[in-house]
Amino acid sequence: MRRRATRAGLVVALLLATVAGCAQALPADGGRESGDIPLPGQEWALKDGRVDAAEYRTATGRFVACVRKAGYPVTEPVVSPADRLTLIYEITPSGDPTTYNNAVQDCNLAHLSMVAPTYVEARPQTMDAPLRTAVGDCLRRRGVRLTAGERNLRDFARSAGDETWVVDCVTSVWQKVYPDLPAEVPLRF
Repeated sequence: MRRRATRAGLVVALLLATVAGCAQALPADGGRESGDIPLPGQEWALKDGRVDAAEYRTATGRFVACVRKAGYPVTEPVVSPADRLTLIYEITPSGDPTTYNNAVQDCNLAHLSMVAPTYVEARPQTMDAPLRTAVGDCLRRRGVRLTAGERNLRDFARSAGDETWVVDCVTSVWQKVYPDLPAEVPLRF
């Protein structure tokens, strides 16, 4: 049985994506330098300041392999309909929650935390039409006047004047529109 998407699950995924994307490495002397510093396991993809699709897929593959090696099943990554860029997957937690969280965070910091946002945020995001329609209908039921030009999360948030309403609408329609995709998805505005 598939887990149902929850508002908390999507919000947590969004927060993890945001926090992980801002992670900074400490220099050897322990001080902080200005700006984001590529973490050692991610330098190969970030050395030129850009991440291409092949680098993003490689980093995601390394993250998934790392989590699997730690003993947690992970589905094969697929492109998220929320932006047509982010690779999403489902990790099945087990055992001690602290051990699980530490393993996933270690893999994220080693392979993906800076690569994913560098790739996704440098490109135009476009929501898949079925999700776009469902989110638009949800916002209209809340009294939001849409322009008919909304194509992504940021557009919907601009029209709604509230990112939280957009997250609530995505959360409420996600599993209805995409029952076979991972229940949790990062949302980047």
